[in-house]
Amino acid sequence: MKRLCTTILNIFLLFSALPVFAANAEDDVSGTLFHHVLNGNEITFFPTAPAVTLPFGMSMHLLMLLLSVALIIGLFLFSVKKGERKPKGMVVFLESIVLFVRDDIVYPVMGKKRGEVWLTFFSTQFIFLSVINLLGLIPVFKSAMGNINVSSAMALMVFLLIFIVGIKNLGLFNFFKNSYPEGVSPPIGIFVVLLEFIGLFTKSIVLSLRLFANMFAGHLAILSFLVLIFVINPFFGFIAVPFAVFTYTLEVLVALLQAFVFTLLSCIFIMMSSTPEGE
Repeated sequence: MKRLCTTILNIFLLFSALPVFAANAEDDVSGTLFHHVLNGNEITFFPTAPAVTLPFGMSMHLLMLLLSVALIIGLFLFSVKKGERKPKGMVVFLESIVLFVRDDIVYPVMGKKRGEVWLTFFSTQFIFLSVINLLGLIPVFKSAMGNINVSSAMALMVFLLIFIVGIKNLGLFNFFKNSYPEGVSPPIGIFVVLLEFIGLFTKSIVLSLRLFANMFAGHLAILSFLVLIFVINPFFGFIAVPFAVFTYTLEVLVALLQAFVFTLLSCIFIMMSSTPEGE
């Protein structure tokens, strides 16, 4: 009970300190909001402390990408201990994540035989998205997936894999023929093929926009509640801070959910593009 009260108090103090930083960052409300959501090359460790410029021209979102990769590699290297027959601690946690991806995403969509080949890729994708989304929720950091360029790069990778895997498994001719419906006239068939390929672009765009919009909007909602303290009245903090804490808690679920949805849809799209018609 004591630990729970301490945790709640720390969260309230944390969000109470954020408006101070927001108030000193910009003179207008819109500038304050977007200053803490958009990319930049400065990091502020404390609300009243001066900003520190990142070295080598590095941006905050690039820093988040590097930190996420380093954290994931560090966790797996730390978990690998020779001579241990029974897994425990972090090994059990990481293993449960991989099993979740295997049993709830990859195998149900691809089947066991093909899923074994793709399990490593989709496990890495899910863990990477989960880590980078959760790191972005730390007030000192920024959400890299709240950058449309980063989320588009993730979607572009899936888009290229759709073509590469589809052509590799089906062949170039059958890959295009797979989109052509049997028993229809050539004009209609060509039109359907064009719609199918437009659909591939649309799916990739949706993957990018869904990930970007959810992470960007969540951070913007939290900051919007806090800025209302200065727009309306300082006493509005008794309402704004609890709402910000609730939104922050919701964002933790959204961060994990978006990693799950992105991985699941990527798995479905790749599977559909590389499966012959009728199977």
